[in-house]
Amino acid sequence: MIGGGAAAGLAFAGAIYRAWDRGVWSSSEGSAYAPWQDWQGQATDGLQRPLRAAILASNPHDTQPWLFGVGAGAITVFADRSRHLGSFDPFRREMHLGLGAAVENLVLAARSLGWVADVVPAPGKLGVSPDDTPLLAARVTLAPAPPTRDTLFDAIPYRHTNRGPYYADQPIGGERLKRLAALVASDAVRVAFVEDASARGELAALIVEATERIIGDPQMSADSARWFRTGRRDIETHRDGVTIDTAGLSPLMTATAKFMPDTDANSADRYWLAMTKDTQLSTAPILGVILVRDRLDMPTAIEAGRAWQRLQLAATAERLAAQPLNQPVECIDRSAMIGQADSFRPAIVKLTATPGWEPTFVFRLGLAQRPASPSPRRALREVLRS
Repeated sequence: MIGGGAAAGLAFAGAIYRAWDRGVWSSSEGSAYAPWQDWQGQATDGLQRPLRAAILASNPHDTQPWLFGVGAGAITVFADRSRHLGSFDPFRREMHLGLGAAVENLVLAARSLGWVADVVPAPGKLGVSPDDTPLLAARVTLAPAPPTRDTLFDAIPYRHTNRGPYYADQPIGGERLKRLAALVASDAVRVAFVEDASARGELAALIVEATERIIGDPQMSADSARWFRTGRRDIETHRDGVTIDTAGLSPLMTATAKFMPDTDANSADRYWLAMTKDTQLSTAPILGVILVRDRLDMPTAIEAGRAWQRLQLAATAERLAAQPLNQPVECIDRSAMIGQADSFRPAIVKLTATPGWEPTFVFRLGLAQRPASPSPRRALREVLRS
């Protein structure tokens, strides 16, 4: 029979082991986070070198849906369609936004390392398909040129999605927003910032409504839940997905959430809704929408992803935080997939006064109350394709 002191000792040892196993005392440490440290690579990497920056790009749920082929003077970017969000992204539109973000990082890194990059996106239309075969997304031709380093390139290792509270009473400033908008605008892509309190409230209500619809859809809830990673070993095994460290919690709440047993999908969904409503939207001084002429055009999706990456890097360089809140567009795609009428698209177009355009990405922007943690990343060797 075990005595009281021995039992207490065993319980304490068990608690210590669980805390270690769950990473309570570690945050964003280990090999899953090494790509954030060696992101500039070495000259001996050759044409693979700018890919070390490409794999740090923004992407949906940290699915990292990319593969790269390196040839003579060119890099081919493929959509790894097995790494998709299912009913959350039935047309793989968000996947291609993430691919565009990776292309933008690649171009910025190549320019700083002595290449000029010419990007040719693959033509085509995004559609619902069960086929997980890798698909050509873009071809990037590289030619030697004098190195040109800029603030966007320097911001790459510091760009992280910040899901925590922002300072709601800290205005961003019209001139700063104009600079960000000019950085994004093209014939195919534009950004609309929602500053007016009334309009921002209406857009926030749409985001909450979309979140409620998502968590009420069993398939969407399940497709989202499978990308959550908890525990040190889970993160090291997968090296992708949304972690507790990146959830936007306070340090104390982060440690507590790591130590406690994993919550079920319903509890996680309710927490997501509460966090969206009570923290992320209530503290956002600015909401933004990236709009395109055709959200399911493949080259346009790539360009929109590049625009989002530029915008977030520029915001990072100015010490601003940003977070996707793209639930309304995810609901637009889900409705199109199952043949239901949609009300989100016309509502957003009306709020942003952009007739003839359609939303493809919704986000918030502001000054964060605390820094964001990096997300895990797969090593470059894991995403190279022969």
